[in-house]
Amino acid sequence: MAGFVAGDPSQRVMVKSGPSDDSPYKMEEPGNLGSGWYFSRKEIEENSPSRRDGIDLKKEAYLQKSYCTFLQDLGMRLKV
Repeated sequence: MAGFVAGDPSQRVMVKSGPSDDSPYKMEEPGNLGSGWYFSRKEIEENSPSRRDGIDLKKEAYLQKSYCTFLQDLGMRLKV
C-alpha cells in the first residue's frame, strides 16, 4: 500500500469541526486527525476495543466473518 503524500488533496478526509468554525466540516491530513472521526488502518488495528480485550486481529477477522455469514443466512431464511 502506498504512503500518503503531504499536501496531496486526494489523501485528505472530511472531519467534523468544532462549533467555532463557519463550516461544519474541514479538510485534514490523515496523519493529523487527532480526535477526528476517521482513523487510519493502523490506528484501528492497534487501538480497537478488541485489542484492549486481548482479541488478536486474526481471531477478530474470523468472528466478524462468522457474524456476517450468520446474519446473511438469517436474512435469507426470513426472506428479507
